Parts: sequence; structure tokens; C-alpha cells
Amino acid sequence: MTTAVGARVRRSDGEATVRGSADYAVDVVLPGMVHARLWRSPVPAGRVVSLDSSEAERVPGVLAVVSAGQAPQHPTGAAIWDQPLFAWERIRYVGEPVAAVVAESIAAADEALRKLRVDIHELPAVTDPEAALAPGAPLVHPDMASYRTVSDIDWPRYGNVVCDMTSDPGGIDDIFAAAEHVVEDEYRAERQYQAYLESRGAVAEYQAGRYVIHVSHQFPFSIRDRVAAALGVEQSRVRVVGHHIGGGFGAKLDSGLEPYAALLAKHGSRPVRMVNTRPEDLSTAPCRENAVVRIRSAVSGSGEILARDMDVVFDSGAYGIDAPYLASIPLFMAGSPYRVGRARVRCRAVYTNTAPTGAFRGVSGTYLVFAVERHMDHIAKVLSQDRREVRVRNLMRDRDKLLNGQVLADAGINIAMMNLSRRKIQGRAISLINVDSRIPEEVLNRLRANDHILEAVQVQL
Repeated sequence: MTTAVGARVRRSDGEATVRGSADYAVDVVLPGMVHARLWRSPVPAGRVVSLDSSEAERVPGVLAVVSAGQAPQHPTGAAIWDQPLFAWERIRYVGEPVAAVVAESIAAADEALRKLRVDIHELPAVTDPEAALAPGAPLVHPDMASYRTVSDIDWPRYGNVVCDMTSDPGGIDDIFAAAEHVVEDEYRAERQYQAYLESRGAVAEYQAGRYVIHVSHQFPFSIRDRVAAALGVEQSRVRVVGHHIGGGFGAKLDSGLEPYAALLAKHGSRPVRMVNTRPEDLSTAPCRENAVVRIRSAVSGSGEILARDMDVVFDSGAYGIDAPYLASIPLFMAGSPYRVGRARVRCRAVYTNTAPTGAFRGVSGTYLVFAVERHMDHIAKVLSQDRREVRVRNLMRDRDKLLNGQVLADAGINIAMMNLSRRKIQGRAISLINVDSRIPEEVLNRLRANDHILEAVQVQL
């Protein structure tokens, strides 16, 4: 039997990457290819009153200026259909696409962008998720109740809350009232940019009624589906060609420039290349969400967690994307890897007038794990107990259940930690064996079998 664990395996893309021969989407050059750039909103909230492209269209090399009037206006999304291709009724964040320029060169496209005249009536904006929850806060999506959802599945949503996930088994307050200790904390996490080397981009062409899009993307089938939805065509009319990925870490799971490149390729009947500048990418990338985590635990005098209450508010940005899915993650993190008794968990994903947030390695998990572990440290401090001992006492065991009811057949982390301790002790005993041959044979046999190792070593040491 062979195993890959511990083996030295050559990466399939290793040689091409090291030699510099790997092809990325930004490297694709097609015959007759032109370039496109987006005119992005400079304000976080507003209405487009007018758009004058006449001066931009006179720039030498400019082929077209396209805005909502020449594009599909229906919204789409990964979970809730709330995002249009171009802002036309409302602008919802700084950097939102309002128009696109197609030109023979990037320089011509950039000059045309500077000559576009867009009259925007600025509206009150809300850029903080907690402020967005306040009564009377400006609504980012006043018509949210009318939005379609994927597979017509619905969930609690209201005001600026795109998703409200709550799990409450009851009886939590009574447990807290009777507990010997109540430990409470609040943690705040800011947005995190994925910092991939290759900015998001795409090269698209329109051939015989079919869109062909070259991407450096983590999820090509998702791009096919999202582009088809944005353009209002069948999925079979979109072909996605994947290339090497210059880093993604979650940021290249959802669509970015791909639907714009496809739309403009059909509009001008020529292949179109679009690549974000780094400032564009920094300001519009689907970063890990900023969040506020409030957590409290009811704890016995011996250090057993009796109940937990967690409340999470995270920033979805101007659009939902996959936030309604991510709102369930605190339910898993609040009750693992420690036993917490009864637990009440609430998570609200909130619209704000900021760039939409998205996936990053360990989706939504890093700040939740941080909050849980720092909270465990606080519990240990209140109890004046060792941090490790408090954790080991409350670790999940085999056949324990997550808060959603899922049974974990092999959750015994405590067994793994005990085995690790045994190996350390065994290593110490073996060192003694090397210098002391007077250890009884029966003790040596028990050490070799790793049976009752703690007792065996205790006898000798």
C-alpha cells in the first residue's frame, strides 16, 4: 500500500511557475483584442442624474462607452439577487461600476474615463454595520423585500439586515442567572485584503453566439453561472477557460470583471481585456468581512462551561453575495471545539455603503476562533486556573453534537492530547532506558506496548 502523506510530490504547475512559462489570464492576447476600463463611483451613496459621454467618445482610439442603458438591468447574486451590472437607479458604494470605456489602448481608455461627465445626486450613506442597525439609518436597499433569492429560499431579512440567523434552545437566561461565574467579552475585527499578486481580470470574446472568457479563477463553473445570470443567457452559451491563478485565497471565487468583459466583447464584436489596477483591486475586492463578536459564558466553579451566548454582527457591504450562507458559521464556531452546554447564537449580516465583502481562507472563521480562544483565556483568568487545563476540561468528546445537531463520531481531541502527553513521557522513559538497564522487564514491555503508559512511567520515574 502506498500513501501520499509525507511524500515529496512535484506540483503539476511547479516547473511552469518556476520557469516563468505559466500563462495567466492577464497574459492572454487574442487577435484584434481591445481594452476596457470601468468608471467607478466616487461617492458611497447616490443617484445617477445624467451621464455625458460625448467628450469621452471623441478621444482617439475610443470605440464605445457603455452604461446601464446598453446593458441588462436585472439584478443577480450568489444568494440574493440584489446586484445590478451597472449602477443605474442607486449607487451603493465607492468604486461601484457606473460605465465602461472600450478603447484600442489602456491609455486611451484612461483618458476617456477622465472625460466622462457623470452628475450624481449624493445621498446619505451608512458605512458602519452597527450604525446600519440603528433606527432611522439610511436603507442601502429600500426594496430588499422584493428581491428574488436563489431557489426561492427565504430567511429573516429586514431594514439593512440581509440575513438574521438565530438559534435559541431556550433556558439560557436561567442558566446564566444561576451560574457561579459569568464571563463576557467583545471583540472587533477589521477587513482583510487577500493580497494576491495577480489583480482580478478577464479576457473575453464573443464567437458564434457564445461567450468565451479566459480567467485566472478559483471556481470556473461559478463564473459560468454568474456571467450567464448577469447577461440573461443560458449557461451553455458561456464557456470559461481557466488559466494559472496568481493567487486568490477566496477572493476569486465570485465574479468580478468577467461579466463586463463578456458584455463588451459582444457589444464591440472584438475580444476585450480587462484588468484591475492595484488601487481598484484594493478598494473593490471582496475582502474578509469586518465584524463585531460579543460572547459570554456561564461557568461553574470547577471550570465547566454551562451555557454560552454569542452575538455576531458582520458587514456584508453593499451587496449580499454569499453573506446569507456565511451567517450560519457562528453557530458552528460558538460550540466547538469545546462543550458549552446550551447555547444561544445570533448572527446578522448587514448591508452598508461599502464594497461587498466575500471569502478569504477560513471563511468567517478566523475572527470567530480568535474570539472563542481569547474568551477561553479570560475564563481561565477569572477562575485562576491554567489555560490549558480549562480547555482540556471542556474539550468535545467522541459522539458529542455540534449546536446544529450533527454528531461527531471522532471528536475526541482530548484523547489526541492525552496520546501526545503519553508520547512525551514515553520518550523521557526511553531516554532513561538507554542509560539505566535496571528497569524491570515488565515495565519495559508495558512501555513498548504503550499500554497504561502513564502508570508504567510513574512507577519508574
